[in-house]
Amino acid sequence: MEKKQKVQLNAARSAYVHVPFCHGICSYCAFYRRVSQDRTGWLDLVCDEIRKVEIRELDTLYFGGGTPSILTEDEFDRIRSLFPKQIHEFTMECNPEDITPEKAAFWKSRSVNRISMGVQTFDDRLLKSIGRRHSAQKAREAVEILRRAGFENLSIDLIFGLPGQTLQDVKRDVMEFLQMDLPHLSIYSLQIEPDSVFGKQGVHPCDEDLEADMFEWIIRTLKESGYEHYEISSFAKPGRYSRHNLAYWQDRDFFGFGPGASGREQGQRYHIDSRGQRILEETDGPFEALMMGLRTQFGVDLSAFREKYGWDPRRRYADVIKRYAPHFCEQGGRLFLDEDGREILNTILVDMLPEESCE
Repeated sequence: MEKKQKVQLNAARSAYVHVPFCHGICSYCAFYRRVSQDRTGWLDLVCDEIRKVEIRELDTLYFGGGTPSILTEDEFDRIRSLFPKQIHEFTMECNPEDITPEKAAFWKSRSVNRISMGVQTFDDRLLKSIGRRHSAQKAREAVEILRRAGFENLSIDLIFGLPGQTLQDVKRDVMEFLQMDLPHLSIYSLQIEPDSVFGKQGVHPCDEDLEADMFEWIIRTLKESGYEHYEISSFAKPGRYSRHNLAYWQDRDFFGFGPGASGREQGQRYHIDSRGQRILEETDGPFEALMMGLRTQFGVDLSAFREKYGWDPRRRYADVIKRYAPHFCEQGGRLFLDEDGREILNTILVDMLPEESCE
């Protein structure tokens, strides 16, 4: 008979700050964002949130958005000063059009040591069609500016399955990334959300077979080029993973600050609404831990899972694991999926849900 669920609480060692301001709204975006230059009220609210927590130690800090690179030096400093000076990984999301030698040098001086840049595609025609404000050449120049400023830990975002995008277009994007010799790539299939511009315009998703062909080519090419496919949408040179994102995927707590942010403290998830209020969310901690862990090549640490939640997923989901036996692997005390299994993760999770809801 399985033990009842128990939760051991771990102090959050990661923090996320959501900067919702943008120069314009991209056609695919459904995140909480604003097109505004008046950031005074927002800044006061975010700083008040951070002060209440009194963070003394932090492993990772992530400024996301929105467009964090839109912040002025004074705005950036007001937020940065509220966090510890020593942070192992401090990531800043940037758009290519914001990157100048002066800004790059400033971020470097404030201990930012990882940049995640939203490129999306190197095709100027497609960039214009999705509402981006930079050109492919500007993205190339931005990478060089960051490198000259001393940034080595660079990642870019790409999207595949864009309206009118062909397999050849995707191949050109990935080959350009490989020529840049960057340590990390996040590459996502286009998801059309109802609240996005594309959703409101009734834009149709990419043909499923074409999207599958694109992703299979992406995986094969990047792995042949020496990148690890360490999470469904993430590729890295060996050991060059996003330490902050691993906190999400490995079932750890993290602080969230600013309207639009999410966080998890003492096992309780929450999001910050437009007034800066924490709204607690009802979530299934054990199922979420499995869902997030199985997204990665590292999978789920079975001993840690049993210690934290009091039961063994191999027993509760024995039928599902047996059904997908060719894809489930166990090694070094971890349960994980092979490459093909991660591609059908959503199907596997749906098969797990009825069992979970019956507990």
